[in-house]
Amino acid sequence: MKSEPGTGKTIFGLQFLLEGDKSVYISFDEVYGEVILQAEKFGWDLSKIHFIDKVKEMDILAGGTIFYDYDAVADITEFIESITKLEELEDVERVFIDGMGVLRDATKNESIYRRITSSIVNFLNSIGATTIISAEMTDEIGKDIISYRDGKVLRTVEVLKYRGGDAHLGEHYFSITPKGIVVYPVIPVYRPRNFERALLSTGSDELDRLLGGGIYKGSKVYIAGKTGVGKTSLCFQILKENDEKGRLGILYAFDESEDIVLRKYAEIFGYRPKKLIIRRVRNMSLGEFYRMVVEDIELKPEIVVIDPLNAVDEMAISTDEFLSMLSLLTEQLEMLGITFIGTQKIAQPLGEFHFTGVGISRFADYLILGRHMEIGGELLKTIAVVKNRFSNHERTIRILDMEDGKGLKIGEPLKEYSGLMSGVVQKHISP
Repeated sequence: MKSEPGTGKTIFGLQFLLEGDKSVYISFDEVYGEVILQAEKFGWDLSKIHFIDKVKEMDILAGGTIFYDYDAVADITEFIESITKLEELEDVERVFIDGMGVLRDATKNESIYRRITSSIVNFLNSIGATTIISAEMTDEIGKDIISYRDGKVLRTVEVLKYRGGDAHLGEHYFSITPKGIVVYPVIPVYRPRNFERALLSTGSDELDRLLGGGIYKGSKVYIAGKTGVGKTSLCFQILKENDEKGRLGILYAFDESEDIVLRKYAEIFGYRPKKLIIRRVRNMSLGEFYRMVVEDIELKPEIVVIDPLNAVDEMAISTDEFLSMLSLLTEQLEMLGITFIGTQKIAQPLGEFHFTGVGISRFADYLILGRHMEIGGELLKTIAVVKNRFSNHERTIRILDMEDGKGLKIGEPLKEYSGLMSGVVQKHISP
């Protein structure tokens, strides 16, 4: 297990040892008192863990008094046996060797270091002990290698190698909680189940017409546009119809609290949702968010909404990681027959046109674009459906408006205008 200092190697090792009936902690780096202080922060009792302090020997090695060259066979053998002949290792189940990189630095000889490490690991394997070795440099010795990386905000763990096993490679997120390290793997959880891909109404005849009849159950809907074009209101409309049918919906809201969401429902629709679960998402990693959604799927919602996806992207160590998680999540929702809706804020100056900006449009079964347009000196909200993977859809642009207490109002197609997508609007004059 390799990482930079302070990323949680010792904490991870202690958690590992506490799960065993007989465990041994061999330290080349931290004295017993320092380890005890770390354990006390989590309320852990280390009385059943045997602690072997090799820190002082590392100080002697650093002075160059032994292991000066590869031919110092007696010294090397003596050091190896100082570990392999420990009484504490009899019938041991788990061993954590902390700070093996210190031994590398002290020997100043890669061949000697590898000789010592190989001998110790081979011995521990021979007695059936499960061993974790921590270091601040890459080690190729050992069957399983775990790599930690601690960024400015996010912590990730990556399994680089698992000989003879089926590991989920790639980076996964973890956090250090008051109870210790918790890992949030972004991995498949659910298997497909049979469902009828029925056509669901949005509750708005005009929106259904734009979409080509409605939204198919289990599909992926993306609503993209600049701030203020009505993306969230469109989500509310679809969730309201779902709620009125007595079906469960879940809204993951990043920008608005539950109180604000309910107030907007009252203002726009004169309606209070009965079965809608509103999750306010704050201060999470991508892995934590993924696990929350996966656990909520157990509630069997009909619709899941994430508003906006930009905030999920900011949770990730990279946009590629975000897209990978989004692809995995939506695939699982689809196989369970759960409809997914995600909004995406895009930077869109008037006169320019983009779909989403980060490449999520390729995942979409439906793509709805909202944008501001200036027509006749008035700034209007408009929407258009630019993608329907299942069937034909209306290829027009309509004005989107809201009337307090009555919900969304979608106007007639703007057929008398051209250049709406480019921002260079012209009105056709009838001859």
